[in-house]
Amino acid sequence: MSKFDDMIRGLQDTEVPQNVRTRTRETFSKLPDNQEKQVVRDKFWMKYAATAAAVMIVGTGFCYTNPALAAKIPFIGKIFTEVQQTVTFSGTFDDKAEVLNTEGSSEVEIQNPMYIAESDGITITASEVYCDGLSIFLTAEVNMEQGGLDNIAGNLLYLDGSWKLAGDKEEKMMVNNNLEGKVIDDHTFVGMLKLDLDKADVQNGVCDLQLSMIGYDDLDELDAEDISASHKYSAEWNLSVPFTVDTEAAKTIEINKESNGYCLRKIFVSPYQVIAYTDVPYTECEITKEDYAEAMKEKTGSVSDDIGLTYEEYVEEMGKSYATSCTLIYNQNGEMVTPREDIRGRSVYAVQGMDISKLYIYVFDDLDAFGEVYENGMDCDAVNQAVLFAEVDVN
Repeated sequence: MSKFDDMIRGLQDTEVPQNVRTRTRETFSKLPDNQEKQVVRDKFWMKYAATAAAVMIVGTGFCYTNPALAAKIPFIGKIFTEVQQTVTFSGTFDDKAEVLNTEGSSEVEIQNPMYIAESDGITITASEVYCDGLSIFLTAEVNMEQGGLDNIAGNLLYLDGSWKLAGDKEEKMMVNNNLEGKVIDDHTFVGMLKLDLDKADVQNGVCDLQLSMIGYDDLDELDAEDISASHKYSAEWNLSVPFTVDTEAAKTIEINKESNGYCLRKIFVSPYQVIAYTDVPYTECEITKEDYAEAMKEKTGSVSDDIGLTYEEYVEEMGKSYATSCTLIYNQNGEMVTPREDIRGRSVYAVQGMDISKLYIYVFDDLDAFGEVYENGMDCDAVNQAVLFAEVDVN
């Protein structure tokens, strides 16, 4: 049973159109087993989990979509309080986060207008920021003059753009490209964005964020053939957000346990996420310059002197064929820490308020064994098929 099938089963009481379910499974079956597939799978998971949230809110969330009531409630500077228990990487942020902007209950009192970007009738106001050392968690309010958010399918706004830390030369494309939260009224959405750092080697910094598209799904268009956002608004919204790393809340634990050619090097544990780093076996693949030229031609449509990726860089990126590696993690009570991403030995899990004093880590090279443990837990016999196991004390 795939993660997507598991999610679908969890939404069995939710009106997700059958043709959407079928088309999604067909799409996944045609994708290669690489990072692109993982990103698309995550988009679908977020999209239809969001749809489930929308259905629940219809019955219980009158105050979320009542403009008269919402207008009386100040959200800027308090967005973590509103969304921190419902987002994927949930937990208590509001007592740790740095407040960037605030507003009063009767009139707007923006303290730091530099954290506001407006274009094409859409205003983005950065509210609070928190960094656990490996991810920046940023809250923001999005206000759309044109309205339409009352019909949003769930709790996501999709974002396109790039970001980098001040001082870095290269920008990063947004991978966690969604603002996850909730609709306040037809014009207002508040949520949290997660941006992942490469290394836990900064104490503070400035995150330069350049957004180029904001979009969302429409409840009336969920059966459309196009899987991208139903509504898209393209413009430029630029924000520079300072942050300070919470050095007391997270820790990195060196493990360096080897088994069957795999090596679990270390784990990173914060109140919001667990990240496991595993060296995965690989075989070298011969890539000729002809192979490189053909691949670049397919990518760019032509071969030129400046295609953005040298032959040496392409070989470094594509010249290794990695073995299958799927990791599951459980806490001291046998509860599975929610898996969110597993790419080339970097596995990310959402803690979601779980108590963690000990972790049991299983690395599989067999998808069937992985699926059985995912379905039945760490007490099933399939855990014995793990190619690597580690028990780690966190406290």
